[in-house]
This record gives sequence, structure tokens and C-alpha cells, in this order.
Amino acid sequence: MRKKLLSCFLILALFLPLVSRAEEQVSEDPVEKIIEEVYKAWNEHNADKLFSYYSKSFTTGDGITKDEYRKLTENLWSAYPDIKIESQKRTVRSQDQHAAISIIDFFYGESKDANPEIQQKGTLNAISQGQLFLQKYGNEWKVESDRIHFELVTVYYGNAKEYLDNHLIFFSSPELVKANQQYSGTLYFVLPENVKATATISREYIQAPTKDEKPDDSFQVVTESKLERLFQANDLNLNELVSATIILSKGIIEPKLDGILYISKRVNILPPFENAKPLNIVKTSFAKSKSKKEEAVKPAEIFVEPLLEE
Repeated sequence: MRKKLLSCFLILALFLPLVSRAEEQVSEDPVEKIIEEVYKAWNEHNADKLFSYYSKSFTTGDGITKDEYRKLTENLWSAYPDIKIESQKRTVRSQDQHAAISIIDFFYGESKDANPEIQQKGTLNAISQGQLFLQKYGNEWKVESDRIHFELVTVYYGNAKEYLDNHLIFFSSPELVKANQQYSGTLYFVLPENVKATATISREYIQAPTKDEKPDDSFQVVTESKLERLFQANDLNLNELVSATIILSKGIIEPKLDGILYISKRVNILPPFENAKPLNIVKTSFAKSKSKKEEAVKPAEIFVEPLLEE
């Protein structure tokens, strides 16, 4: 259950700008204003208000529909009742009926329930980087889609945060790989002698959750400085989520559970292009109009034609 919630977070991590502080002057730019309203609703956990700013055709860059996205959002709010977003950077570009917002966001919150094994609540920290796309319908701007470039999510229980803060545990995976290409998720450990780790690394596709989902976890005791698992990127046009779960025990004679750590990173998959044909850009020469009334030089005509096979 915890793993599915973590997966849900990565699926629905849109990049939402921080609500302007009360003492700051509110921008009159309509795109800025609508984005502020979107994130005000998100931080208030008001689903009706939030999704009134989304178009009927809204679909995330991972293919999640508006209804599916709403359900995932509400599940996240339920699991982390105080989760909030802080935006560190925002760039807005708008032209005619379209707008794009580049954002870096930080998420943080505490879990509603305590972990039954360690009897403590979990703390979620995450960073997301990407874009949000809007389209104008009449006089209203609506959120149309998103594109996520980078995501890192951690959820820790007990003393697990100390191991991260002191760089005793590090998780590595690529941000982008080609379809069908092999890549790895790797955990690195620099642990004291009296601390032992049991860990697993798994992979799943980023898509709307299904009832048939089964985790491919396989825990093993960490006896070396790193634990690595190889994966082959899919060719289904789906991005992937690579996750690590680490259980930490402290003590030599009578070891006790010291912390539990979940780390997830997004891996964007570049789709295959085997069927794509290269294009040749052909540009015609400039020509003057024969008419005296039309003495301006005609613009060059540009067309695209497939390259001939040799």
C-alpha cells in the first residue's frame, strides 16, 4: 500500500507554483493569476475547485486522464493530510492561445498513519522539475497537460533521514534512456559496522494504477557497499519509476529496527523511432514579382520531402 501511494505521487506530481504571499503584489497577468489559483486550491486540498481549472480533455504527459488524475490526487491528500508545495522557480511563457510554465517544486508532508513495524509516521520530501501547459478557451485559461523532466521522492521513518543527510545511503538511476536500452538502479552504502541494511530495488511503469499490479520486490541483506539491479526499458511509450526500499537495523548483539527508507526516481523513456523516415528540407530561390505594383521580394517557399533511399 505504501509503495502504491509513493507510485501515485510520482504519477501525479504536476509542477505547481507557490501561492503568492499576502504581502506580495499579485500579478495582473492572467496566466500567473490562474496558476496561483490552481495551487491555492491544491494546497487547500480542494478537489472541486482545483479541477475546475483543468480542461475536459486534460491528460498528463504520462497519459493519465483528468478523472484518473483527480483520484490519484485525492488518494495522496488522504495519505498525507498536511502535504504542501513550495515553488522555488517559475518561468511563464504565453503566446496567443497557449502558455507554458517551467517550474521547480518541493513537496513535503507527514503520513496519516504510522508504519506498523516501527510505530512512527513517515515524512515525505520530494522535488519535481518540469512544465505545465495551458490553453485559452474563450476568455478562460485551462490546464491542458504537463511534462515532467525530473522527480525524486523520499519517504522516511524513524532515524532513516540521518543516513540520507549524512550521505550514508545514495540511490542512483538515469533520468532518460532509450526504449529497449538496459539501465540500472543502484544503491550505495557507507554504513557503520553496527548498522545492517536489507533492501530491494524495483521498477514499474508510470500509468494509471490497475488492480493487477504486483510489486516485483525481492529483499536481500546488503553485504557489500552497493546493491544494483538491471532493467530493460520498455518500448510501450511508457515512462518508468525506479524505487528502492531500505530497512535499517542497529546493534550487533540484539539488532533493533532503526529506520525505513523509500526512494523513488523517475526514468523518462525515449520512444523508438525505427519507423520514422529522415526528412530533407528544400528551399526555393527568391524571385521578384513581375508586376510593378508588387516590387517586394517574395518570401522563400519551404517544403519538406522524404530523403530518397540510396
